[in-house]
Amino acid sequence: MDILSNYLTQIMLMILLAFFGWLGVQAKNLYKKYVTTEIKQAVCRTVVRTVEQLYKDLHGEEKLHKAMGRASKILEEKGIHISEYELVSMIEAAVNEFNNNFNKNEEKALPA
Repeated sequence: MDILSNYLTQIMLMILLAFFGWLGVQAKNLYKKYVTTEIKQAVCRTVVRTVEQLYKDLHGEEKLHKAMGRASKILEEKGIHISEYELVSMIEAAVNEFNNNFNKNEEKALPA
C-alpha cells in the first residue's frame, strides 16, 4: 500500500507540474500577443503622423501605400509579422484617430 501511495503522490506531482508549465506557456503567449499588438498599433500611429507630415502632396491610396511600406519595414526590423489586411486595418484606425484629434484641435482654435 505504501508503494501505491508513493506512486500516486509522484503522479499527482507530475500532473501538477505539467499543468503549471502549460499555464506558464499560455501566460507567455497571451503577454506576447498583447505586447505585439501594442507595438503594431504604436508603429502605425507613428507612421501615419510621419506620412501626413512628409507627403502633404499625396492623397488617399498613395499615402496608404507609403504608410504600409514604412510600417512593414519597421515591423519587419523588429521581427514582428503582420498580414496586409491587418496592416491596412491598423493604418486606417490610426488615420481615423489622427483625423479626430486634428478636428478637435481645430474646433478649439476657432473663436466662438
